[in-house]
Amino acid sequence: MWSRYGREKHWPYSTTVFDYIRRAMPWTQPRTLTDDEVYALTAYILAQNKLIGDNAVMNAETLPKVRMPNRDGFIVRFPDRM
Repeated sequence: MWSRYGREKHWPYSTTVFDYIRRAMPWTQPRTLTDDEVYALTAYILAQNKLIGDNAVMNAETLPKVRMPNRDGFIVRFPDRM
């Protein structure tokens, strides 16, 4: 899973993982998963990386509350535009 390779460091927010899965999966038919399937797959990936519990429920309310390991490790490229 991600932890072995450090890929969780490339995702500042769990919602970014959800968005990537929704737009890119499945590889042969992107954007064909339902929102429930995307939440389930996102929860599976986060749980496999021990970022949430195995029985955690992911939805629009709980997903943004997941704190990614490198959330504060990103530098704002243009801070004056914020």
